[in-house]
Amino acid sequence: MTTTNRRLETLSLLQTHPGISAPALAARLGVTERTARRDIAQLRELGYRIDGEAGRTGGYRLAHGRAMPPLLLDADEVAAVALSLRTGVGVEGLESAAVTALAKLTQVVPSQWQTRLTALTDVQTYQGRSPRRADRDVLVQLALACRAGEAIRFRHRRLAAGDTHAVEVQPYRLVTLRRLWYLVACPRGETEWKVYAADRISQAQPLGIHLPAPEPPDDAAQLVARSLAHGRWRHQVRVRVHTSADLVRELVDPSVAAVVEDGDECELHFGTDDLDWAARWLAYLNLDLDVVEPAALSDRLRNFGRWLSERY
Repeated sequence: MTTTNRRLETLSLLQTHPGISAPALAARLGVTERTARRDIAQLRELGYRIDGEAGRTGGYRLAHGRAMPPLLLDADEVAAVALSLRTGVGVEGLESAAVTALAKLTQVVPSQWQTRLTALTDVQTYQGRSPRRADRDVLVQLALACRAGEAIRFRHRRLAAGDTHAVEVQPYRLVTLRRLWYLVACPRGETEWKVYAADRISQAQPLGIHLPAPEPPDDAAQLVARSLAHGRWRHQVRVRVHTSADLVRELVDPSVAAVVEDGDECELHFGTDDLDWAARWLAYLNLDLDVVEPAALSDRLRNFGRWLSERY
């Protein structure tokens, strides 16, 4: 094993065995303890921060440094990074960075991985309408605030109106759902967690304080899904479905509608601004169902069925 290969192997062992001792490191590398310690010193000179603890239970472990040193990735990790760069969620301002990062990764991977990497990255994604994109700098500020548990102020644009208003919140978690980013946060002076679409947030500024907030939700992703299904819609829909809840859950995205189990049957609860869309979507599900509310939805379903009958 060459010196370079041995030091790369040392780095890999530090990543997979944090706290490994000098004797254990030397034994795995087949060298003396003196050589193992010298390799650690050389890695530190390359920019890796490696902390060492003395004593029988002490050892070496990688820590956060001030610069970005080279990374060691195995074949599966390279594939995961490449696929994420190619098909990751949209963030305004990071598209070119993703392209250049993928190009650099493709250039340096071992030749035996090239075919696999090319196959994974040769993926086309159809966006349809222009995707909603969160601003890169805003997303970074939100993520840092969530990690630090620090309150943040931002401008929020309402869905219907084009105007924005200032909001101060205690953030909890960022969630991605259907390639979009959402912030779960509690506004100042309120007692419930709310969901904010990150692409409608601008001018995010940390406040350096912690705002009072209730206990965080058990599942932030579920909270986002429920918020999207039951948001501030003009119509709240309840539909009785004459089949099991398990079957309906296989057909329905939780961010579109909630499935409420009721014995051998269930109900669908969701909100919408467009009852014609609701009628078409329910027909698409191809389930035996009855409308509980609103009554106008029954009329829309009959009209849709009449149109289909006359048309076809």
